[in-house]
Amino acid sequence: MRFGQNRLRFRHWGKYKAFTCEPNQCLALDQIPEGYNATVIHNNNLKTIERGLYLGAPITVFRNNIDEPNIIVAVGDARYVLDRRIARTIKARISQ
Repeated sequence: MRFGQNRLRFRHWGKYKAFTCEPNQCLALDQIPEGYNATVIHNNNLKTIERGLYLGAPITVFRNNIDEPNIIVAVGDARYVLDRRIARTIKARISQ
């Protein structure tokens, strides 16, 4: 593959925002305590992106008990129950 062709393969990378976090501010979604507001920094799960957990989306964690297999998050007016395994893959920055 020549240089020009390789450049066209990666032309879409400039469309994504780059978010930075201070130390101890970016956490997996299952580690954020109840009642905290956060901003989504990294999410590769298509189903949750379609529900509103896209890059830069403000969310609120309503219920996050270690004993329970699910967590409850709010995105806008909607409330979603997320499996803890999926929540571990989503990274967020605490904004409170």
